[in-house]
Amino acid sequence: MMKDGSTILVGIDFSYCSELALRKACEYLSGKKGRIIALHVIDDEFVKKCIQHHVGEESEIKRNLFVEAKQKLNRFIQKIAPKEARPNIELSVIEGIPYIEINKKAVESQVELIIIGSCAKDNNMNNIFFGSTAERVLRFITRPVLCVPPTSDLKVFSHS
Repeated sequence: MMKDGSTILVGIDFSYCSELALRKACEYLSGKKGRIIALHVIDDEFVKKCIQHHVGEESEIKRNLFVEAKQKLNRFIQKIAPKEARPNIELSVIEGIPYIEINKKAVESQVELIIIGSCAKDNNMNNIFFGSTAERVLRFITRPVLCVPPTSDLKVFSHS
């Protein structure tokens, strides 16, 4: 259970699991004072690949990715979060290695809980064999983490 004044960080990759994670964060803070940090990380590796493939100049690529991610994150929040929860949601887009940036943001913002989906949108086969962002967050974090699977029954998590 979350108390008044709590901060929850939600990792957003725009997948169905991150929708469930955001819904769960909103539910946990429903009727309480607190905030949700909706964090999307632009993967450094993706930026490097774009540069390698001459998609554009590094500064142009990063600017375009940030603008697109901020717009997409805003639409995501408008679509998923209940209206009464939206004023308490802080949107954050940063570049880096996702699991490292999630951990850094959690420590910097003194979050009480990280909620993250257990499935990625890209269905990357490497994640099956070498670990997902969620798994890597769990390995390195010192804060509680709720990992939401795609087939979760959200009623199981209910705190009422």
